[in-house]
This record gives sequence, structure tokens and C-alpha cells, in this order.
Amino acid sequence: MAVEQQPGADPPIQGSAVLTREIVTLENISRVFGRGEAAVRACDRINLSVNQGEYCAIMGQSGSGKSSLMNLIGCLDRPSHGRYWIDGVDVSRLNPTQLARVRNRKIGFVFQRYELLPNLTALDNVILPLMYAGLTPGLRRRRAIAALRYLGLGHRLDRRPSQLSGGHADEPTGALDSQSANEVLEIFRALHQQNMTMIVVTMPWRWLATVNVIITMADGQVTHTHLNPALVEE
Repeated sequence: MAVEQQPGADPPIQGSAVLTREIVTLENISRVFGRGEAAVRACDRINLSVNQGEYCAIMGQSGSGKSSLMNLIGCLDRPSHGRYWIDGVDVSRLNPTQLARVRNRKIGFVFQRYELLPNLTALDNVILPLMYAGLTPGLRRRRAIAALRYLGLGHRLDRRPSQLSGGHADEPTGALDSQSANEVLEIFRALHQQNMTMIVVTMPWRWLATVNVIITMADGQVTHTHLNPALVEE
């Protein structure tokens, strides 16, 4: 997931306080499924912040709560308790329409599943969210073509999802050969160099060479917030 800074905001200056500006802030966040004795605390009183321009990896065993946490950070789910700010906006108080606008304009996702509309071409799948963002037809088409060309799909604009290989439409690296996985890593690295705030979950250890912060989870709680990847590798 990538989070963009507020339009018009000044870019970070090396050595300035802007580098530590919090773009994601969770305050005592919990996500509880079920009630009574059957209640499951997928996220349990989490306090966490991610600064502008950081590249974070959320790691943990299956069932640790990392996917539930990512859904909350990405505004795909609502917390049962607590508050959440993204780029200074308290999104925990927003209605569904307002949340959809935040996801459209502030957050980019690379899902584990395809999440593509099967009846639309690759080009139309990319154009669709730009249409909801209010871009003019000509501008959204130009941006969509440029994005697909950047990803090496300029010759597959008219292909539907079923006509794209797993390497073109699947999760970041889970089912890819080494070359395709490295290409995805390079794309993420390039986006991060453009000052995107990146948050990645459930990835292989090779991502440790790319990220600069590791967040670990266990039993629905964050156990470490800012681990150094170099130390984890050792």
C-alpha cells in the first residue's frame, strides 16, 4: 500500500523536521469480531505511527493480525475502538462515502488477489478509479496508458484480466518467478524514491533489502514498531 502526502505540501528537506511528519497515526485501535465469549480481537489496542516517506514492512505469523491491521490502515475496514488519522484527517469518524474518497485520492493498493473487473480491459480497469476521482476523459486515459506502459503492459492495453498472466495480475511476489519478483521490487523501490509512504505485509524475506522499517505483530498486538531491517537480517 502507498500513501501520498497532502497535495501542495512541501517535499521533505534532508535534515529537516519535515522528515518525521506522521502521515499514518493509530491511537488505541482495536478490531473485534464477534461478541461475548466468541469475540476475537484481531487488533488489540494498537498505537502506531508511520512517517512521511517511510517504507514499512508489517511482519508476523499467520493469525497475528497483520492483515486486519492493513485493512484498517487502508480504510477498507473500521476500528471497533480507537481513532485513526491519515495525513492529519481523522478517518475513523468518516462516513462510507468520505472513506471511499480517501481511498481513491490518498491510498494506492497492490492486493493479494487480482481485484480486477473481468469484463473490462486492462486499460479500462485503470481508467475506472480515475473516473471516480473526477479526471476528464482525455486526462484519465493518458494517465492510465502511461501507468501501464511504465509497468511494461503498453502492448496489453486491450487485454482482459483472464488474458494476463499471473505475473501481470497477481500479488506482488507470492506466485512470481525470480525475475518478475525482482521487477516488482524495483517498481516499489522507484515509487518510494518519489517520497511515497509504503506499507507492505506478508512478503518474503527478500523485501528486507528494500524496506527501511519493520513492524512486527503477534496475537493482535504490535510487538515492535521500528525495527532496523539490517539487524533482523543478522
